[in-house]
Amino acid sequence: MLAHGGCRPLAVVLGNGIGNRGVLTGRRLYVHGLPQVQVPITDRALVQLLGEREGNWLYARVRGIDASRVESREIPQSLSRDETFPRDIADDEPLTAQLLRLADRATADLRDGGLVACTVTVKLRDWDFTTRQASRTLPAPVRSDRAVYAVACELLLKLRAARRVPARLLGVSLSRLFPEDAKTQLALFDAEPIASVETDRDRTIARAMDEVRERFGPDAVGRGRARPE
Repeated sequence: MLAHGGCRPLAVVLGNGIGNRGVLTGRRLYVHGLPQVQVPITDRALVQLLGEREGNWLYARVRGIDASRVESREIPQSLSRDETFPRDIADDEPLTAQLLRLADRATADLRDGGLVACTVTVKLRDWDFTTRQASRTLPAPVRSDRAVYAVACELLLKLRAARRVPARLLGVSLSRLFPEDAKTQLALFDAEPIASVETDRDRTIARAMDEVRERFGPDAVGRGRARPE
């Protein structure tokens, strides 16, 4: 919602619910951004142009006034997937294969909940039950398995470099979660685009994988060697 003043101009077309009629009327009045409606146009003028309901709604909307009921949504603090191995794993290659599978499952849970995540954490439990973890908070939220796995790999290598012993448990956790649409909403107010470890191609592939799994089952498709044999 836009507050009075202090907000950089946004195109009228970005105003949620304004519609084509409001956009065309705004162009006729040379209103190029929502904040500009606050000063040169009165509520009476908007009512005359758009009608009482739409005019009053638009006048209030650009001032951050909305009497509609706020629907709250409970968002978990984190989503995680981990696995205790039947036998301790000493080599890096099978550990990274397990990490890929866990990242794939965790991000599938994330997308299923309509969420994005800003922080990736890898947990490692050694053969002697010493539990260690490493985390990284990203500048922009992610939701694809490729992006999460890339970050998780770096974290796992960091943990293994500090202590290279057989591992008993491995886990991937995603936290600082937000609704998926919050990513788009926040981007509208960024003066400059934020660099992300995730690409449009990553998101497209993730959506395609979700569609296949929804149709044929959760184990129908996976990335590389993470696929079950």
